[in-house]
Amino acid sequence: MWGVAGGCASDRPPSGGPADNTPLRILSSETRHSKSGLPACTVHVTFSHPVSGRELLKSLVFAPAIGNYDVSVTGRTAEIRIYEPLKPAVTYRVILNKYMRDGRGRNLDNTGSIAFSTGTVLDQGVIAGTVYHHNLTPAPEALLLAYATSRGTEPDYLVQAGADGSFRLENLAEGRYLVYAVNDLNQNLRFDRASESVALADRQEVAVGTTSLMLRFAPGETTAPVPAAPAEKTEQEQTGTLSGSCRANAKALTVEARRHKDNASFLTAAIGAAKGVFRYNFSALPPGTYTVSASVPTVPTKRNREPQAWKPGSLDPFTPSEAFGVYPDTVRIRPGWVTDAIDFNLRP
Repeated sequence: MWGVAGGCASDRPPSGGPADNTPLRILSSETRHSKSGLPACTVHVTFSHPVSGRELLKSLVFAPAIGNYDVSVTGRTAEIRIYEPLKPAVTYRVILNKYMRDGRGRNLDNTGSIAFSTGTVLDQGVIAGTVYHHNLTPAPEALLLAYATSRGTEPDYLVQAGADGSFRLENLAEGRYLVYAVNDLNQNLRFDRASESVALADRQEVAVGTTSLMLRFAPGETTAPVPAAPAEKTEQEQTGTLSGSCRANAKALTVEARRHKDNASFLTAAIGAAKGVFRYNFSALPPGTYTVSASVPTVPTKRNREPQAWKPGSLDPFTPSEAFGVYPDTVRIRPGWVTDAIDFNLRP
C-alpha cells in the first residue's frame, strides 16, 4: 500500500529564472526505530526535486527483503514506514532505482542507497568491479545481485551498474557471497529468468573486500539498443600485427582481439615466458579498432598451444565463468603497422 500526503508542489523555477536541469538527488535521510508500536521503523528522505508517491513506490526495493511497508510523499520529502519486525543486528539498505524520475523526468542516474542498522554497528563491507557485455563494451543496464552463502530466493544485496559498467556493493556483512549480474532490460530491479541473461563471477563465493571483480555476459545475450557507431574509414585489406604480454596466475592463457565495427573475434594462445608472465602475438589482424582481452581456460589443452574461447559458466547448477581481464584502452591496427607493448594484467 502507499499514500500521498496532502499538499501541492510546483517543480518550476521562479518566473523569469533559468530552468533547473540538475539531476534528481537524495539530499538527506534519517531513520527512526520505534521501541513499541507500529511502524517498527520509519525512513525519512529529502530529495532535490518533488517526486510522486507512485514513482517512489515502483522504484523502491529493500535488501534484505521487506514486504510490509508503505510510503507517503509531500513535495520533496518522503516517509517510508516499515511495519514488519526487523531482524536484530542486521544492516538493511533502502535501494532506489537509478531510473526513478521526478515530475520533470529527471532521474537519479545512480542507484540511491540508504543504509541503516538494527544493531549498534553499520556493516561496511564492499565488493566492487565491472560488468561487460559479451562484446566487451560496458553494461550499464546490469543489475548486481549478491546472496549470502545460505542462498535464498531474494538477494541479500543488490545495486545497479554505472554508465561505465562499474558497480559497488556497499554495507555488506563480512563473509563470502554468490555474486552475478542480470541484464535488467525492463529496469525493475528483479531477475526475470524468462527474458534476461546473466553474467557470472569467476568464483562461486566472492569475499568481502574484493574490489576488482569482472563479469561478462554470455554470447547471444539480449541487450538494449545501442546507437550505431560511425563507420570506420575503408583501408586497404593489408593486415597489421599486434603483440604484448599479460600477467596472470595461470597455466594457460588465451588472448582475444575483438574488432569494433563488425564484432569479429580473433584468438591466439599466449606463450608462457616466465612464471606468471605470458606473451602473445597476432601476426595478421585486419585493420580496425579493437578491444583486447585475455582469459584463463578452465581445462588447458595439450601443450597449451590451442586458443580457447572464453566460457561464461552456468547459473543452474552454478558453474563459475572463466577468469578474464581487459586491456583498459582501445587498440588501433593499421595496415602494415606493428603495434606492440600492449601489456596488461588479469585482475585477481
